[in-house]
Amino acid sequence: MNKKVIVLAGLFSMTLMLVSVSSTLAQTTADHKDWGVLIAKIVMGFSLSLGLAGSAVGLAISFSALLGGGAENYFKNIAVALMPSTQGIYSIVVLFANMGNFTTDPFTVAGKAAAFGFTMFFSAWYQGIVCAAGIRSILEGKNTLANAMVSGAMPETYAVFALVMTFIMR
Repeated sequence: MNKKVIVLAGLFSMTLMLVSVSSTLAQTTADHKDWGVLIAKIVMGFSLSLGLAGSAVGLAISFSALLGGGAENYFKNIAVALMPSTQGIYSIVVLFANMGNFTTDPFTVAGKAAAFGFTMFFSAWYQGIVCAAGIRSILEGKNTLANAMVSGAMPETYAVFALVMTFIMR
């Protein structure tokens, strides 16, 4: 449990550090633009970072299990190991879908991003754990690839729900 807290605290502090020196912050304060736009961009950047970081953590966990199975099982189980990568893709989609709304509705963009980022981070992280367990059970002969894919898709469902909600929210 302490390891998770340390990872989250490190992720949060690194994100704050990057945001504080970002060109968006410097440009917005120099031009005296609306603070709502600045807040929306910061929250969207943080959301994107969380989604990408969640995918990285999930992939590291699932690929650790994949590599533990040896070279002969690598390509047989790679589909299960790749499943956590989709949350990073969803995060990029949400960023591009909301790029034009920063000036027109910045607080809605910030709200969407805040709800979305944490969902992507945790669903990717735990999807990596589920996928690693699925790979391990396949290697032990207790499970099939289809069962591991279905189990790995369950955390993905909530990532898809969050993605859909960002397009529904107004």
